[in-house]
Amino acid sequence: MKESISDYKFVFGIVPSRRLGQSLGISPIPKKTCNFSCVYCQLGRTTKYSHERQLFFKVDLIINELNNYLNSIDPSQYDIITIVGDGEPTLYLGLGDLIKRIKKIQDKPVAVISNGSLIANPQIRKELVMADVVLLNFDSWNEQSFRRINRPLKSIEFINRYKGYIEFRKEFSGIIYLEVMLVKGINDNIESLNKIADLIRDIHPNVVFVNVPVRPPAEQWVKIPDEKIVIKAREILDARRMDYLPTGDFTSIESDPTKAILDIIGRHPMREEDIITFLKGRKSLTNIEEVKDEIIKNLRKNPKVQEIAYGTTRFFRFKT
Repeated sequence: MKESISDYKFVFGIVPSRRLGQSLGISPIPKKTCNFSCVYCQLGRTTKYSHERQLFFKVDLIINELNNYLNSIDPSQYDIITIVGDGEPTLYLGLGDLIKRIKKIQDKPVAVISNGSLIANPQIRKELVMADVVLLNFDSWNEQSFRRINRPLKSIEFINRYKGYIEFRKEFSGIIYLEVMLVKGINDNIESLNKIADLIRDIHPNVVFVNVPVRPPAEQWVKIPDEKIVIKAREILDARRMDYLPTGDFTSIESDPTKAILDIIGRHPMREEDIITFLKGRKSLTNIEEVKDEIIKNLRKNPKVQEIAYGTTRFFRFKT
């Protein structure tokens, strides 16, 4: 008998990614454990501030779970394995070993999504070099803007993080993606964008992405900049736009659709439209609308789930 998805603590997805395609996720840290609490975070505010690297879970446990998961899906279903977590994955002390062992059991590329908070540490860079793709955020241009947007722990300084980015580029021959999240009224003016662009030139990323809070942010006051500003930001930063929700299907090996959706939104917010698309991918279901209504009814009853009206749609995510 196959394990239920509820038995999986570390592996989740597959989820559509705007930068990486169909991504099979791995979270090696406890939920909402981070050293930032970004104002735009789609998972809400950080509940467990930490700056200490720990072996939260044994690497063997994660790899065994990944092996079981991979045996339950077709390799064509995913493009990449992404170590992302519900916080900051470089806080995981076994990160380097985890990357190496993932590469031993499958041949798809491995990505790490990080806030770059620990990248000034040579050991962190040594571990990240083992990945194929590293995605880093870069929304600020000095200490003041860094603290206003990303809200890091006091021990994390903007200049050290920035220097760490520069050193990492020298050491890493893989792909570096930088993401600049624009927040209206903070970093969406021409002066701020020019300062960010000047700093990015010394990092030499492969691609810069301009993003906006397309999913409900941690703070209600966070707003999406005007369209003309987003266009100008792309020009100044020589960037690609990713200020849209990804296309693609959420998938799960869990046979029960309600359990599957609960597992996904525990890691990644879902729109009502995403739920419908997910259900349409289940060939055994014929009464899609009825099942959708029942699932949404159950989500609304679940004390762990938060329903948020945002833009022209509704999102479901776990409460913080």
